[in-house]
Amino acid sequence: MPEGVRLQDDSSPILVCFGDSLTAGYQVQAETGMPLPDTPYGEFLQEWLGARGKVSVKGICGETTSDMVMRFSRDVVDVVPSYTVILGGTNDLGWGVGLSTIITNLERFYTLALAVGIRPVGVTIPSIRTEDHNAGPLPAWLHSHIHYRLELNRLIAERCERHQMPCVDLFQATAEGPSCLLAPRFSSDGLHLNTAGYRMFAWLIWNELFADRFGACPVLP
Repeated sequence: MPEGVRLQDDSSPILVCFGDSLTAGYQVQAETGMPLPDTPYGEFLQEWLGARGKVSVKGICGETTSDMVMRFSRDVVDVVPSYTVILGGTNDLGWGVGLSTIITNLERFYTLALAVGIRPVGVTIPSIRTEDHNAGPLPAWLHSHIHYRLELNRLIAERCERHQMPCVDLFQATAEGPSCLLAPRFSSDGLHLNTAGYRMFAWLIWNELFADRFGACPVLP
C-alpha cells in the first residue's frame, strides 16, 4: 500500500482534489460554446473507489493560486485527508502573474500539507490550443503561452522532486506531438478539458495513488 493510503473508516476523505476550473470539471459544448454539466475528475475516482474511499472535490472556477491560498487550510488542512491533489496556475498565467509568485503559492500548499501529514500530489497544467492554427510553426503569441506553461511545469516538477512527492504530468498526457498543443480529443474549447480529458486526469491519479492497493484502474484512459 502506498504510504498514506488508508481504507475509508471515518469521516475524513482519502483524497481532496484542490484547484480551479480544471478541478471543478468545467467544460463547454464545442458547437455552441455553452457550458455543459461539470465532470470533475474526482467524481470518476469516487465511482471507481466506491465504498473503499471518499473523494472530496474543492475546485472553484476562475481562481488564481493567490485566491486558493485563502481557502487551503479550510478545504484541505482542516479535513486531514490522506492525499491532496493540487492543480493551479492556469488563471495566474492568463492574468500575467509572474512564475515566481505562482510557484511560491503552490509550494506553500505542498509544505502546509506535508507539515500535517497529508501527502500532496503536484500536477502540471495542461496546454492550450486554437482552432485557427492547424499546421506549420506556431504563431508567436501561442508559442509564448505554451512556453510559459512549460516553464511553470518545470518548476512544479522541481518542487515535487525537492519535497519527494508525486508529480502527475497532465500536460504530457493531454498534449499532441511536437507542437505541444492541447489535443482536440481532450478539449472542446482549447482551454478546459472535456469529459475524456477529465477521465484521463482521473486515470493518471488512480495509477499514481491507488493502483498498488486496489489494482489497475477499472477503465482505459
